[in-house]
Amino acid sequence: MRKGRWLVALGLIAAAAAGPAAAQERGIYLGGSLGTAQYKELCDDVTLGSCKEDDTGWRAFAGYQLNRNFALELGYANLGEVGASGLFLGLPTSFVTEVKGFDLSAILSFPLMERLSLLARLGAYRLRTTADVDIAGAVSGAGESNSGLTYGLGLGTDIGKLGIRAEWQRYENAGGGATGEDTIDFFSLGALFRF
Repeated sequence: MRKGRWLVALGLIAAAAAGPAAAQERGIYLGGSLGTAQYKELCDDVTLGSCKEDDTGWRAFAGYQLNRNFALELGYANLGEVGASGLFLGLPTSFVTEVKGFDLSAILSFPLMERLSLLARLGAYRLRTTADVDIAGAVSGAGESNSGLTYGLGLGTDIGKLGIRAEWQRYENAGGGATGEDTIDFFSLGALFRF
């Protein structure tokens, strides 16, 4: 029920922005970003020898700029592979978690200076989390898909049709009972092209 409310709220925001958009800048843009995905709780309860809670991630996205201050954006994110390894009951043990999937966001832009804007993001995600455990060569795996809230802040600048972004984006409570649940922060630098 909570997911439905977020989608309704995004729809209402889009409808409210569509009227004034006709007289202002609008259009499609495509882009991508690269950065670091940090899993917040992954290593909290791990008793194995070593634990890696961040990895390189990337995100590809397409958006529609409704006006100079408001855009809707659809993205696909690969949030890397993290995990731990060591001995468990004297046996070599490791686990690897991987998260990837889609998000849909409303993006508000607030000008700070002539070519610099503050970006605020609010949306929803649909992610697939997989977890593989290897105990002395015996591998078992689990997968789970879930939806939740994503939001973030960033800075953006435009040079003609090219845009550059530095951004923090959070995915709240990715995963579930079968794979474990975690909040993921994605710190990225990206570029986009406006058509």
